[in-house]
Amino acid sequence: MPIVSLRLFPPYIRLTRPVRYATTQATNPVRADQKNQDVVAAFLRFIDLVKDEPKEDQPQWIRDRFQRIDLQIPSRAKIAENIVHSLFDRRLFAQAVAVYQHMLKEGLVPSPSTDALFLAMSLATSKAPGDTQLAALKTIVAYRSFTETHFIELMDHLVAVNIPADTIADLARLFTSIKGADYHPSRSFVMKLVDIQTQAGNVVAAAEILTEYRFKDENFDIPAEPYARMIKSAPADDQAAVDWIMGMMREKDVPVSILVFNAILARQNQSRDLRKAFEFYRVLLHLAQTTPLRPDAVTYKYLFRLLGHQYKTKYKPNESRRSEPPGHVTPPRQLFAEMMSLWFRTGYHPPASESISERQAQMDLDQGLLTIVFRTFLHVDDYAAALVVLRTILHLGLEVNERLYSVVLRFMSRRVYYDVHWARRQFTQPYLAFELMGPFDTAKLDEDPREVHQWIMGQLLVHNCEEVEVQGSRSVPKATSRGRVPSVSEILQQEHGLSGDKIDEYPITQMLRRALQMQFAANGMPWGDDWRVRTVQAAREEMLPSSIDTWSWPRKKV
Repeated sequence: MPIVSLRLFPPYIRLTRPVRYATTQATNPVRADQKNQDVVAAFLRFIDLVKDEPKEDQPQWIRDRFQRIDLQIPSRAKIAENIVHSLFDRRLFAQAVAVYQHMLKEGLVPSPSTDALFLAMSLATSKAPGDTQLAALKTIVAYRSFTETHFIELMDHLVAVNIPADTIADLARLFTSIKGADYHPSRSFVMKLVDIQTQAGNVVAAAEILTEYRFKDENFDIPAEPYARMIKSAPADDQAAVDWIMGMMREKDVPVSILVFNAILARQNQSRDLRKAFEFYRVLLHLAQTTPLRPDAVTYKYLFRLLGHQYKTKYKPNESRRSEPPGHVTPPRQLFAEMMSLWFRTGYHPPASESISERQAQMDLDQGLLTIVFRTFLHVDDYAAALVVLRTILHLGLEVNERLYSVVLRFMSRRVYYDVHWARRQFTQPYLAFELMGPFDTAKLDEDPREVHQWIMGQLLVHNCEEVEVQGSRSVPKATSRGRVPSVSEILQQEHGLSGDKIDEYPITQMLRRALQMQFAANGMPWGDDWRVRTVQAAREEMLPSSIDTWSWPRKKV
């Protein structure tokens, strides 16, 4: 069936079902094997079982359920679209197109996001002639509901199915021409094209895109922003591309921004190049003496992430993950002291915004950075420094949240798990595990690893909290005046929105104290609170000199 001419269907009219189905038929997707066809058939039967409204001949209990708003039963179209997206994620493109065709047969109108997904799949799998595919693309892109946001989604899908970057750029030009002279591409649209070309190694083409769409340096709040994006998106092994971008900045006399340094550090973080990252950091500190350039929160985020993965406190050439000794990099404690000194001694930390939303964003940025710093000290087994960071978070007026609990519980559960298995090999007792969790049957750890880690997390919370209460057959942490202790399920889903209740930091403090005490015992040092207190105090004096006068977020005048 031929594609109907676009002249008969203006952009503001959606195609009728027969024409849309003809569009999908023209792509002629590759046939799947019998097993995948059975999967598609099962999905189609499932879609047909779901009805948006109950029928008169259905039982009363089904009709009653359709009246319950709290069930939130999705519509047939939404279920079908979810299936299409799920099949796409599994790279079953032909099967996803088959479900898309079934939607059109049933009169279900896909959303523009699903249309974008279909276009990407058809371009990846179709054996139809090029002009037929182009006509199908023009037909869907011409819808008024198919906006720039949906085309950006299409570009992401095209990258996922390995469509060449030059082809994506040509499709972008087609999109702008179809939308007409009144359409002006946004900065997000142009920068997405720049990212795609740069990731493909076409840095010259990426620079030409900025010229083609008439984006100049003054179109950006920071003139160096597009060049920083190009550096960050360039292939990790293509240093020549970075040199070319930096040369272009010199030719255009673009002022160097901290964004450029952060983009370079992001590349070193990706390649795990610890030495080179700190070489750039030292260059930045040197420039800070004579220019307005200063390291910001993003700079330290990349540096601490690298230290957490690569830094070894006791360097031995035959045991270290990297060949370089740690003397070539700034130790974590010293880096933390430099960061805090830059923030509060020089006053470079941005003042609290008068806008509530902006101020909350500032606090979230500090919270995220200090969480990364906290995780770094855990990974290098510096529990005294981790305690200092925890107290700094509270001193700055920030709160302990589920994310911080997730970091420490995941780390400690792994330590317990491997301590037990290592003790079995050495025919000894898992002293660290028993200190952190109390006595328990180590045979419990032979069960499913996922369930074991969740069980360990629960035991860590119960053993290290201040008070417990019995609920049914198990003990759970009890809330105190400092706040509540989150459950394991809340900690594992910390990326979702949770209640803003105050959270007690005591279990985290206790876990760190016990781990620090066991570290002393393993090194033959005295056992007792006095030694631990002196060790933490020495770490605090090293990381937070008395000359640093910090302030607390809630006390800032807004």
